[in-house]
Amino acid sequence: LCHYSTADSRYPSFLINNEGYTIERYIHGFEAPYNDIQPWKYADLIASFGGTSENSKTYQVKTKQEAEDLFNDKEFAKADKLQFVEMFMPKEDAPKALKLTAEASAKNNAKQ
Repeated sequence: LCHYSTADSRYPSFLINNEGYTIERYIHGFEAPYNDIQPWKYADLIASFGGTSENSKTYQVKTKQEAEDLFNDKEFAKADKLQFVEMFMPKEDAPKALKLTAEASAKNNAKQ
């Protein structure tokens, strides 16, 4: 992010915030405490690395509708400055392929 914020980048950066390590939850259990991470103010990182309101814009997306609204927003589509999007997802949200891979890993780990 440090280089990204100083490199005059015009590409949006997306961070998926799912309250921890989803794949580890599927392999080792959803309630294992080491899978929970301390909440951060990720959107504030851009300012920490020198981003200003003139050269950057941060967004937080918490619903499907907010994501659709953002992707249809003319200012966002213009991409005339650095854009950082924090997308909040449920901690159990994962594609089927990831779930199957994690299940296979968990079974393999149980054999050892």
